[in-house]
Amino acid sequence: MSLPRVAEVEHADWPTLKRMASELELNPKGRSAIVRMRVLDHVRRRTRAEPWKPTPAHVAPLLLRLGFAEDAGRLWESTIRLDAPAPWVGLGAALLATGDRTEALKAFDRAVQMGDASAHLHRALALLGAGDASSAVRACDAYLAARPGDARGMALKASALARGGWLDEAVSVLRELLESRPGAREAWRGIGSLLLRSGRPDDAGKAFREAVRTDPKDVDALINEGAALHLAGRVREATGSYREALEADGARADALNNLGVLYLRSGRSKSAVVNLERAAKHLGTRRVLLNLARVLEMERRRSDALEAYRRVLKVQPKDPEALAGIRRLETAPKEEAPVRPHRVVRRSKPAKRGKRPPRKRRPAASRSVRKPARRASKSRTHQRGKGKARHRR
Repeated sequence: MSLPRVAEVEHADWPTLKRMASELELNPKGRSAIVRMRVLDHVRRRTRAEPWKPTPAHVAPLLLRLGFAEDAGRLWESTIRLDAPAPWVGLGAALLATGDRTEALKAFDRAVQMGDASAHLHRALALLGAGDASSAVRACDAYLAARPGDARGMALKASALARGGWLDEAVSVLRELLESRPGAREAWRGIGSLLLRSGRPDDAGKAFREAVRTDPKDVDALINEGAALHLAGRVREATGSYREALEADGARADALNNLGVLYLRSGRSKSAVVNLERAAKHLGTRRVLLNLARVLEMERRRSDALEAYRRVLKVQPKDPEALAGIRRLETAPKEEAPVRPHRVVRRSKPAKRGKRPPRKRRPAASRSVRKPARRASKSRTHQRGKGKARHRR
């Protein structure tokens, strides 16, 4: 006998259930719930699950992720149906990856006509890649009309507005997003970046501070806050933001570099050298190395500055700033080494022996008073001199 299906056992009446148990050589006696459970356990133990086989709809996105856009496009074409918009969206993404933007937009439009609202977002991304920001904004509006308040659609609309130069409108869209999602720190970071671009560093610093309040371990928000405060002229607060970021992650080269530049502008060149050297160890980019070379040149450390400029040339050959710095240091006259004073060599003190016990002093009553010696009077000395003179005569 072939095994019955689970649905057949669950919906079988009592005579059918007893027949199933007898044919499966199970005990058909007992309550109906117990017999039904007995048959179900037997069916589930004997039934083998069919192995999962990937369909073209599963393989095509994987091929697109791996970089085989043409193969993914052919697979999507083989799965296209008149009543399914998803293959058209996949085909458009594959065509966009191959660089055929016109055909990709046609595929997205076909998916939109079939009622897929997510195709509007794909269309907006394709239009942004072509530089058409206004059409991308309209595509985002069409998506938001179908799905109001969607975070992905509002974020993409803000990005399109910013790409088109409408910074204030982009900020208002992100603030509208924060009304529905107050804890979205990405929105606060986006607002801060837009305010920095519009020349409002004080407001940008406040936005980045809100992102830090949402997530105190957000190192990127702390670094951006320090940059905004630095541009606003609030050096002390900017230094605190950079230090707070380094406490969370001491290997962040961008925080070390910005802190070194801040110290340099404040006149603290030694602290600037320390931070820039640490930044160069973690991330030897052109800008970090150039900042380090300039600080070392200001500190008159000629050999170290030359080495830093040469490291810049390894990163970017024929860099004009590095070549100018090397030329400037090689043609400058070498400074004479300062004459050091003669070093006085002191004799080493002998090793201290054990301390002697304190000397016992006698009481004041038993001390012998030493009388001063009696000086001869002037008259006696004079008489002795006269007597000697007579004897000589």
